[in-house]
Amino acid sequence: MTTARLRRSAGAVHNRKGYAVKSLKIGAVLMSGALLLTACGGSGDGGDGSSSSSGGGFDQVRLAMDGDDYMNQLAWMVADEKYWPDLGFTKPANVVASDEYIAGLYGGDVWVAQGESDVIWSALAEGSVPMKIIGVEKGQEAWFLGIAKGVDPDHLEGLKISGGSAGDRNITVGEKMLEEMGKDPKDMKWVSVEGGSDDRLSALLAGQIDVAVLQPRHVLPLEQAGGKMIFHEYKEAPQEVWVTTEDTLKDHRESVCNYLEGRIAAKQWISKGKDYTENQDAAIKVAADRGVKPAEGDIEEWAIEMEHNWALDGGATEASFDQWNQDMIDNGNVPSDFEWRDHVDFSCLNEVQKKLGLEPNPVL
Repeated sequence: MTTARLRRSAGAVHNRKGYAVKSLKIGAVLMSGALLLTACGGSGDGGDGSSSSSGGGFDQVRLAMDGDDYMNQLAWMVADEKYWPDLGFTKPANVVASDEYIAGLYGGDVWVAQGESDVIWSALAEGSVPMKIIGVEKGQEAWFLGIAKGVDPDHLEGLKISGGSAGDRNITVGEKMLEEMGKDPKDMKWVSVEGGSDDRLSALLAGQIDVAVLQPRHVLPLEQAGGKMIFHEYKEAPQEVWVTTEDTLKDHRESVCNYLEGRIAAKQWISKGKDYTENQDAAIKVAADRGVKPAEGDIEEWAIEMEHNWALDGGATEASFDQWNQDMIDNGNVPSDFEWRDHVDFSCLNEVQKKLGLEPNPVL
C-alpha cells in the first residue's frame, strides 16, 4: 500500500457494489513524477487494476476525472452498472475526482483520465509521459455569460469579470463572448477565481465579481438570486476528452476499447427517447442507489446536457479539433507547430462506434 496526504471534499459516491468512492481534491504530492494515491491491490492484482489471471489485461476501470458534478458521476456509474461487467471489468470501478488527474495517470494509479481539453493539450505538449486522446466526453462547449443582480448588461465597462484562474480556457471564451456582444474585453477588470465554474458562480452571488463565465446548470440558481445570463450559445468543440498513456494503449488495447464501449453505450442508453428521457428515471436510480442524487438544476438541464454537452457518440468532428488546436496555439497552451493528429488514436473509438451502429467520428 502507498499513501499520500489527501484533502477530502464533502460527500462520497459509490461504486457498483456499494463501496465508497470518495470525491478527492489531491494535492500535488509527487515523487519521481508519480502521484501516490491510496492504492491496495487485491490478491493477484496489480495496483493499476491489472489481473494476472487475465494475462495482464485490466479487470477494473481505474479512472481519474477533473470534476464530480452529477452528470459526470451518472455517466460512469451507468457504464459500471450495465456494461463494464460484461466487457471484462469484473471488479467495481475505482473512480476519483481530482485536480491532479494527469499526475494520477502519469503515476500509474489510474489508467484512463477525463478532463478539460486545454489542460490535456498542455500536458501533451509538455510530453514527459507520452499520451493519446482516445475519445471525447463533451463535444460542444457552452458559452454562458452571467451577470449579478443589478448589473446593467449595456454598461459592463470597468466591472469585475472572471473566467477562472490565469490561463483558463474560460477566459478566452469570455473574451470571445464579449466581442460577439460588441464589447471590448480590455475595458473590464479580469479577476482570478480559483476552481471551476461553480466557484465563479459563488463569487458572483457573493458580490465579489459582477460578471462570470458560467455553465447551463447555473441558469436556475443565478435567476433565483436575481441575476441572469446575457449570452448563451453552444459551440462545437472537443472541450473534454478521455486520455490514456501510449504504453497502456499498446499493452492493454482491448481494455481501452472496452472502456470506451461501456462509456458510449451508457451515453446512448441514458439519452434514449423523446427529449432524451426514456431511461431518465432508471438512470437516476442507478446513481441514487450509490448515494448520488441530482439537484433541481440537473434535472432542468437534462435535455440540454444530452443535446449540447455530452458527445453521445464519443467523438467530435475533425474541423472542431482543428479549431480547438488553433485556439490552444493562440492562447499559448501549446507551441505554434503543435499538431493534434500526432496525439490521438481513435482506432478503438471508431471500432466501438461501428459496433454500436454509429457513424465513425472523427474519421482521420
